[in-house]
Amino acid sequence: MKGPKWAGLRARVSTSGLLAGSAERVWQMFAGLSLVALSWWYFTAHRLPSPDRYHSLVTSLGWIGVALAVLAATLSIRKRLSYQGVGKLSAWMRAHIYLGVLAAFAILYHTGFHAGGLLTSLLMAFFLLTITSGLLGLWIARKVPPLLTAVEENPAILEELLVIRADCLRGMFELAAAGSPNFRVAVDQHLSKETISWPRMLRFFRRRSTLAEELPAFLKEQEQATNSLTESERGNFQRAAEYALRINKMNAELLLQRVLRRWLTLHMVTTVAMFGLAAVHIVSVLYY
Repeated sequence: MKGPKWAGLRARVSTSGLLAGSAERVWQMFAGLSLVALSWWYFTAHRLPSPDRYHSLVTSLGWIGVALAVLAATLSIRKRLSYQGVGKLSAWMRAHIYLGVLAAFAILYHTGFHAGGLLTSLLMAFFLLTITSGLLGLWIARKVPPLLTAVEENPAILEELLVIRADCLRGMFELAAAGSPNFRVAVDQHLSKETISWPRMLRFFRRRSTLAEELPAFLKEQEQATNSLTESERGNFQRAAEYALRINKMNAELLLQRVLRRWLTLHMVTTVAMFGLAAVHIVSVLYY
């Protein structure tokens, strides 16, 4: 009795988290040792009296940096094929990050922390933009999805959110068009601005709240606007207020989804520009 029970329990224990943690530690050890080796190699060269040996080191560091950057970029493309059975996305992302960090240090050591002429200055600028956008993307990838999961009630892609927002806008404006002049003024002055209110969007993020949780307080805030309305119009105004808050929440979710999409565009643009300038730099060094 005891044996099968414990066997069943062991069968239900997932080892994916343990494997991921082990892989992370292996990459950290590899990156740490490699960085120590690169740093020792670079700073030792500064104490060497031979210019030829220093030039050879700088050139080698440049080729190492380029090779690591190309490998990191290749892994970035490869990880997008993870759904085809060539490994988990997290594994390819981990390799991309650590190799990218090593490439950054190798290239910085190659430059000696000096920009140089116009071409190398542009190359360094796009290199730093690539590193910065990559680190920003890492932070976004860790922080934004949990935040989006917390605030969204019905998961939807960006295009679906745009349709929902358009329907809510149409519903609010139809209620306003069918109401009295006082009703239209109340909607225009009190509800229209709430649809694009940044403080209210940030409140959804800060509180990790849903529409149902925010709606009672929002309706209470709008009570003063209903003083000039008839009893029947107050009910319609509450419906319009619900539309307005829903639109604001859709804008909050759209913001997060656009951030998730557009940081990668920035990272890819700076990466392509960096490799293009690097190719020009290599050709100019080799042939001129």
